Amino acid sequence: MSQENEKIMATKTMKAAVIYEYDNAQTYKVEDKQVPVPDYGQVLVKVAASPVNPSDIAFIRGTYGVKRNLPTIPGFEGSGTVVATGGGLLAWRLVGKRVAFFTIGEGTWAEYAVVSATSCFPLPDDVDLEAASCALVNPLTVLVFMEWIYQRKAKAVVSTAAASQVGKMLYRLCSKEKIPIVNVVRRAEQVEQLENMGAEHIVNTSEEGWKELLKEKCASVGATLAFDAVAGSLTGDLLACMPKHSHVAVYGALAGEACSNISPADIMFRNKSVGGFWLQPELQKLSTITVLKLTSRAVEMVRDELKTEIQGRFPLSKLREAVEQYKHNMSAGKVLIVPTLASDS
Repeated sequence: MSQENEKIMATKTMKAAVIYEYDNAQTYKVEDKQVPVPDYGQVLVKVAASPVNPSDIAFIRGTYGVKRNLPTIPGFEGSGTVVATGGGLLAWRLVGKRVAFFTIGEGTWAEYAVVSATSCFPLPDDVDLEAASCALVNPLTVLVFMEWIYQRKAKAVVSTAAASQVGKMLYRLCSKEKIPIVNVVRRAEQVEQLENMGAEHIVNTSEEGWKELLKEKCASVGATLAFDAVAGSLTGDLLACMPKHSHVAVYGALAGEACSNISPADIMFRNKSVGGFWLQPELQKLSTITVLKLTSRAVEMVRDELKTEIQGRFPLSKLREAVEQYKHNMSAGKVLIVPTLASDS
């Protein structure tokens, strides 16, 4: 057993964020918990950083596709160093390695997390742990989006919440592959952000006449596939503005409302469709080799096309402030939970 392992076992407790009720921010607590013990095929990761993602917000609200028994530790992805194992060849090979990881069990907003060895991905030496903490959920989402584009032979696409981290990643990859992309945003400063990146096709839904402009741009580039992070009435507006045989894939619910405004005529007579996109089942449809290749690409590309902007870093003791800052300005970048950060930072 390493000195790090001995130290962990000697203290046996860790700081962790815990929620006791869904959809009740007042139940956020940071408390001392037992350091979890990995089973066979699992590893114990000393967490370096974990982002606040829209999926985390939905989980805390109780509206995500997965619920855990309460109380529970939130957080779906992070980065850190593997410090112990419950046994198994793959798990043993990870000990001492810096990794990006995700979990569907107890979460990542804690000093330590137990993770399946198959959900840990060793990092290149030149990828720092903060960047790596955001290397999986958003990058893999965008890489699977690209697979959809190729499979559907889409000439061009539409992206809502285009100034988000996912939106910017998708713009970079589409630009690299010379796939026209219509970027839909809702504020002037978001237009400016995308213009500074070189985006050509931008629609601001807060401006008069935006639907006519969106329809013109979709027709001009032949956009038949849309990735919608907003939902609400925008889903139907997208469908109405796109050509025949178009599909809108809803992967978020930033509007906080049900998809609406969908014309039956679009579905019946123009062969348009709306469907959902959830990363977890999409990855399960792929072969293990394909998932490993995509994950390897995601980790390698966090330096450039799949890089994540960071707007703030918070210790566990300021979890509530971290979540609120992210909720009120998601397009500014990710907020990281950094367990080792001093509470006065």
